[in-house]
Amino acid sequence: MSCRSLPDEKQLKCDFFMLTLLLIALIIQLVRIMKKPACNTITLWAILLMSLLLVHGTEGLNTVFAQKKGDIILRGIIYNSASKRPLGGSVLFIIELKKKTTADADGSYRMTLPKPGIYNVVITSEGMRVYKTTLIVESDTIKNFQMDAREVRGQGITITGKRDIQTVSRHTMTLKQIKETPATFGDSMNAIAALPGVIRTGGDLFGPIIIRGGDQRGIRYLIDDIPVYSPLHYGGMHSVINSNLIDQIDLFSSSFPAEFGSATSSVISIRTIDDVKEFSGYTDLSILAASALVQTCFLRNDAGGISAGSPMEDRKKDDRTAGYILASGRISYIDLIVLPVVGLIMGEKISVVPNYWDYQFKAKYYFNPKHSLTLFAMGSKDYFRLSNNKTAWDGSDPLLTGLKLKTDQMNHGQSLYYTYQPSEKFMNRLSFYSSLKQNYVSSSIPAPGVNLALKGIYIDSRPYVFGLLDKFKIVAIKKYLEIRGGAEYTLYYFTARGRTPGSMGRSVTSDISDVNLVPVILNNNIFNHALGGYAEAKITYEGLTVMPGFRTDYLKRAGRATWDPRLLLSYEFPSRTTISAAGGKYSYFFQTNPAFFDVSPQLCKIGRDSKPEWAFHRAVGLEQEIDLFSIKMEGFWNDFYDLTQRYIHIGPDGGLRHMMNTGRIRAYGAEIMLKKDRREDENGIFGWVSYTYTRSKFRSGLPPYPGIYGFSFNKTGDPWGSFWQNYMHEQNHSLKVILGYANEGHTITGKFMLYSSGPYTPIIFSKEDIDYYNDTNMHRYYPVYGRPNSRHFPVIHRLDIRYSHSTTYSWGYVSWYVEVINVYNYRPIVFERWDYRFPYHTQIPMLHSSNPKRSSYSDSVAFIPNFGVEVKF
Repeated sequence: MSCRSLPDEKQLKCDFFMLTLLLIALIIQLVRIMKKPACNTITLWAILLMSLLLVHGTEGLNTVFAQKKGDIILRGIIYNSASKRPLGGSVLFIIELKKKTTADADGSYRMTLPKPGIYNVVITSEGMRVYKTTLIVESDTIKNFQMDAREVRGQGITITGKRDIQTVSRHTMTLKQIKETPATFGDSMNAIAALPGVIRTGGDLFGPIIIRGGDQRGIRYLIDDIPVYSPLHYGGMHSVINSNLIDQIDLFSSSFPAEFGSATSSVISIRTIDDVKEFSGYTDLSILAASALVQTCFLRNDAGGISAGSPMEDRKKDDRTAGYILASGRISYIDLIVLPVVGLIMGEKISVVPNYWDYQFKAKYYFNPKHSLTLFAMGSKDYFRLSNNKTAWDGSDPLLTGLKLKTDQMNHGQSLYYTYQPSEKFMNRLSFYSSLKQNYVSSSIPAPGVNLALKGIYIDSRPYVFGLLDKFKIVAIKKYLEIRGGAEYTLYYFTARGRTPGSMGRSVTSDISDVNLVPVILNNNIFNHALGGYAEAKITYEGLTVMPGFRTDYLKRAGRATWDPRLLLSYEFPSRTTISAAGGKYSYFFQTNPAFFDVSPQLCKIGRDSKPEWAFHRAVGLEQEIDLFSIKMEGFWNDFYDLTQRYIHIGPDGGLRHMMNTGRIRAYGAEIMLKKDRREDENGIFGWVSYTYTRSKFRSGLPPYPGIYGFSFNKTGDPWGSFWQNYMHEQNHSLKVILGYANEGHTITGKFMLYSSGPYTPIIFSKEDIDYYNDTNMHRYYPVYGRPNSRHFPVIHRLDIRYSHSTTYSWGYVSWYVEVINVYNYRPIVFERWDYRFPYHTQIPMLHSSNPKRSSYSDSVAFIPNFGVEVKF
């Protein structure tokens, strides 16, 4: 049966169904092809070419079946007249036809008209004045609409205009920018890694985020004011929130406002959408995961009741809006498609198997124009297992043969907040939130000779966080003085059971046979109570902005309070030139960090022997905007003090201690970013080029043990504790080029990165494991390391591309995309491969090199293709 035999109105649905089947068949064929030994990068490129043809071929089908003969197409862009930003989600209604359409995320709309004529058009958009006009349409027409902002929206009041937070040390990304950035899988955290000063510990695509060379533990993640302690799924390919739920992401690289506490490095604040106009949804299907979102608004009907989103003609006034409800989720199937393909390519069983899913739910109800109540809930689950099937015959460590690692993690967050906003001069929000985490980790090393502290490791940790937060904003003198503040109480209830290794000091061997490790039995029930608050005033006059702020936090267990003054100065000239400076003191108590608790639960019960970790930030910036171009230059210098160092020792009172507040980090550098925007009603080039120079130094401050080069096992500290050394996540140079071109529904973007590798600790010697030789009559040589992080690998570079084609219909849009990560399959040198069969600097014939050998991960796939389809209805 052919789709052409169906009625016209059903042909498009039929074609879409057939194309979906073709995509599924393509995935199956991909798996079959990979079974052939000859499969390589060329084969993958052939598959991608077929995918590209599939995507491009839909354009012709969409053109043919989206428009009947004699129909007229009305299309264009709806955008804000002041900011020129697109008004995605705007509703365009034609009275004569009683027909409506919703604008895409980029503000574009498309409407099919049955014949030429005069049409009355009504456009509505949240926060904007209702737009009414009359159009005379004779043929296919392109018409763009500019909408003006208004103050009253729905059931509340909002203040419009330029955002009232700082621009220095801050970058903002919208959903559209997130999806157009290549090599992100359409994910928010991956897109943030494309910004200046941001790196991933696993090489830009995987691993946790590091910002401006700062302390990784000092980054604060917030989603609608809920603290999120595990923002990424295992491996870092996706964050734990659906991107279609995101309204905007703010990255504060450093020198952030007093509103944000419990952070010494940076803040990533995500705001979810707070505006639903009608029943709609999204779905995204790729070879990595599937996600979906469904949402609807509620309206007050004439009988005084509430009903789900009604047609446009039933919404006579905005004050009929009663609220909204939405739900979203995602599930991965990497283990079903991607890992089997990788295994077939490599010809061996894949030992790493991650699985994850997440969900989000949000509902809002307007009691009246002044009062509203919002419920938000989110959660995620990650399961991960690793099996080491390698043997000593390939040079791997024989003590790790049979290693098995398993983790099972669940996170749930909830918030209920009540908003009172009687006028544009006052707003108060009272929030109750909770963040609940369950984390189970176990490892098994069956080989003899392994330190007993590393055998039978398991940790069952459950950090629960409950908080009550109240925030207010007062416009004391309109346009001149605004006062903001808040107070917060937080209860931390952490429990942990298990057995974990503890360190008596730092070893120059880092070998798993090292007697420097001791077992630590966990049986912890820890309560921590914290109080905090902040106040800041925003003073503006002409182009000058002064924002002094102050924050304080108190932890009962430590019996200490922090005192953190902060200041922002900014001046904007009429030429759209802005100079800014910001800085201050930033503190947090490590006992309240669940991520820290998962690794070392025993440290979170430390009381008055500990100090809060703190930092002092300074940042200066210069920004110039010229039409659609902008250039931004910033310099920063951040010092981190009293960082917690794991160290078991005897205290002054004779008791056992597990840590010392002796660590320091000094991070400084500069960033420059040239950005090109495009008006949403125009085709053209967009993107940015950035360069970041960073120096980040670390010093543990732990006492040394006798004989730095003596390799003594009588270790009581860190032999390099008094020396400044490269921080393990330092990246001296980073160049990022993100460029895109949009033409009608076609968008192609590319990302090229050239950056310094992270530092590593070189192997300078080796020792023979005598105990292993006595037990097995086989030689085992383990490495001895030199000065920590004293050398760098060669420069790393990578090119990623993404192509997408979007077609808009009256009911929504369909977008097909293809992206390739690491186009030319470059494999960087990122580690020293040690062969445990041979001593240091021995020539190994089969490797044609000496021991150790600087290597890349040749047994992994660096070339990653991804393709899929996104549908909005």
